[in-house]
Amino acid sequence: MNIKTEQTNDAKAIVTVEVDEERVQGAMRLAAQHVSRARPLAGFRPGKAPYEIVERTFGKDYLREHAIDDLAQEIYKQILRDEKIPAYAAGQLEIAQPEPLILRYTIPTRPVVTLGDYRAIHLQPQPIAVTEEEVTKTIDQIRREHATLAPVERAVQSGDVLTVNLKGGFQDKDPVDSQGLVVTVDKESSTFPWVDQLIGAMLNETRNVAYTYPADDLPDLAGKTASYAVTITEHKEQQLPPLDDDLAKLVGKFETLAQLMTQLRADLREQKKNEEENRFADQVIDAIIAQSQIVFPEIMLNDQIDQEISREQRFATQLGMAWDKYLEMTGKSGVKLREEMKPRAENKIKRLLTVLELVKAENIEVTREEVLAEIDRQVAYAVANGAKEPQARKQLNNAATRRDLELNLKMRLAVDRVTARAKGEPTSGKILTPDMVLEEQRARERAAKPAPAPTGLITDPAQVRAENWPAGLQKPLVPGQDK
Repeated sequence: MNIKTEQTNDAKAIVTVEVDEERVQGAMRLAAQHVSRARPLAGFRPGKAPYEIVERTFGKDYLREHAIDDLAQEIYKQILRDEKIPAYAAGQLEIAQPEPLILRYTIPTRPVVTLGDYRAIHLQPQPIAVTEEEVTKTIDQIRREHATLAPVERAVQSGDVLTVNLKGGFQDKDPVDSQGLVVTVDKESSTFPWVDQLIGAMLNETRNVAYTYPADDLPDLAGKTASYAVTITEHKEQQLPPLDDDLAKLVGKFETLAQLMTQLRADLREQKKNEEENRFADQVIDAIIAQSQIVFPEIMLNDQIDQEISREQRFATQLGMAWDKYLEMTGKSGVKLREEMKPRAENKIKRLLTVLELVKAENIEVTREEVLAEIDRQVAYAVANGAKEPQARKQLNNAATRRDLELNLKMRLAVDRVTARAKGEPTSGKILTPDMVLEEQRARERAAKPAPAPTGLITDPAQVRAENWPAGLQKPLVPGQDK
């Protein structure tokens, strides 16, 4: 048997196998036994009919076809083992030549990431500041959250909440007919960008609205105009509570409005700090991706696109719309939507694979105690949100979940380390080699002196251990995966 393996640039192994005719003939005889056992011939016990009679009865081509099916599975397992192919998913079989038999397998292979000189990346986060405008916007949002809705008999104003029936859509699509949609009149609405055109309308009025999507919008929408007949069936206004001490007491454990405002400023600062940390981590990971070579199989991309589609379907359900109607309203087809999701899916995969490779390159490890502490933290969070402690702990404290948590902790430490290094700060995390410990100490010493920023730790590539890649993308979360 002659085997030729070719590795492509898009994470595929193409294996061509020339099968000896002697092996094919042996497989045909074995197939004849299987056939005669499943379909016994008169005068013979099941599986005991002579080969010549079975061939004459069912035909040589029939037996050869069965033999090739069996051989293909057998040879596939053999080449995975002998050729040491890092298969990511099941391969595809092509009979390149029936006689003499040549089989061609196309096998998706595991992703390969080659990191660039990421330790040389130097960036700085943006300063954090809380403005009075942001404080005012936040307190207004709190008032809206505690607002009551009351029916009104007047023209629609900004901020009103309407129940509407909607008919129409794009000219080149089947019309949408949705009943009982609840919309808030907000000109910044991304779901219903035409909603501000209802300002001035009255209850039970049908108003024709149209919206032309900007040229820089999504490809399926850019420059297109959607037209709808919108009938207002309910009209309510939001009655906001006064901005006083009673509001502070309503919100939480505050006695005065001043106490609430002080806490809001602190919360906003903490929120902006976290947002900037996430944004900066995104920026660093983007910079690492830009100088890395990342190859992954197409099936991984398709799996991620499927997840993006599922997320979009859940969003449509939350809007109370059937999936086909949602597609019509947004002017998309299923095929176009998949194409639209492709860049986002590619970005998420690259981020995941890059951070996983950083875990290996940085030799990141976590202890059992750290994993258990993370379980405790997540259990406490679940209990704070209404879950029962025993059930939450049982759900989290199993082998599979512990492995997932361990991987997520490693990824978090890897991101923390590379972002700290990019800022010129001493890096942190589990240090596993004497050289890394020494360099960590040197980084601290340099940080205390007016000297150039440290370039980071140096890890010998030979120290990197081989780890199995996860088969899917559902488990870990990395910076930017929500983009």
